[in-house]
Amino acid sequence: MTRVSENSSTAALKYALNKTKAKMEDLQLKGSTLKQITKPSDNPVSNVEAMALTSSTNDNVQYLKNSEFALLNLNVTEKSLEELTEIITKAKEIAIAQSSDFFNADVRKNVANEVQQLYNQALAISNKKVGLKHIFSGTSTLTVPFDANGAYKGDTGHISLEVSRNFFVPINLTGEEVFYSAEEGGTIESPLQQFNQFDQSTKNNLNRDLASATDEDGNPIVPFKSRDNIFAQLAGLTNALENNDPKMIQGLLEKFDNSISRLVTLRTRIGSITNSVETSRSGLESENVEHMARKSTLLDADVVDLFSDINKQQAVLKTTYQSTQGVMNQTLMDFLHR
Repeated sequence: MTRVSENSSTAALKYALNKTKAKMEDLQLKGSTLKQITKPSDNPVSNVEAMALTSSTNDNVQYLKNSEFALLNLNVTEKSLEELTEIITKAKEIAIAQSSDFFNADVRKNVANEVQQLYNQALAISNKKVGLKHIFSGTSTLTVPFDANGAYKGDTGHISLEVSRNFFVPINLTGEEVFYSAEEGGTIESPLQQFNQFDQSTKNNLNRDLASATDEDGNPIVPFKSRDNIFAQLAGLTNALENNDPKMIQGLLEKFDNSISRLVTLRTRIGSITNSVETSRSGLESENVEHMARKSTLLDADVVDLFSDINKQQAVLKTTYQSTQGVMNQTLMDFLHR
């Protein structure tokens, strides 16, 4: 018969007791966190999936922040276009009224002051900012896009934000798109015609040189083109009213119509981008809810089963203590009385 030593018996009892206590400790930790996975080794497959869901959710949180910023810029841009449309519409109404012979020169001069205020309002809109950044400067957001004469100082770049995975949207319009006509106006012989410091013979010589100039392939250089813009239209209306020129006023009506049409087109573009961002935002929020539900399935413990297991394990631990008490706490007298 194999003899069981006291040391062997004690070691076996300690092992059983420690194993029971370790299981109880694990259940207590799960009870305090209400999670069925407290370390990766508990369920490696579920833990990897939960980590992937957490990473995707964190990405979505940043995408939601991007979409919030995009909507802010788009809404400010759309509001600016709306205000600008109202200004051009008001200028057109003034032009229609003042193009008739019903009003005299004094009335037109008084109305010119109102048009000048419309010009100032348009200039203020053109230099509108969100925070410290101008919305119509292209990518040069710290540059004031228009000077007092309506000359554009920004660039033609667009700022894009990623509002969901691999989905980028432009969040701005350039001042050139908004305030300048897409079509080129009539030709001018040379930009030098804008300056008066040259005498006529010098201008003629320079213009002949420019007109006869060719590019590297021997093709004649296209004459300089001028582009109509909103500031020029408002300034032109002011000048026409001050000079009591109804024909010039009538000539501006078609240009005002073109500007209004362009602004409506741009507002439609902004609206479509806004709808895309809002749709993307709604999808991200729904995806986050799905991720939370899946993570709950993978990680959260069943409270009823968990506390039932804790009660069972407490009973097992108590029984283990009672069964080991008589063996591990024996004295020398206990051995002598055997």
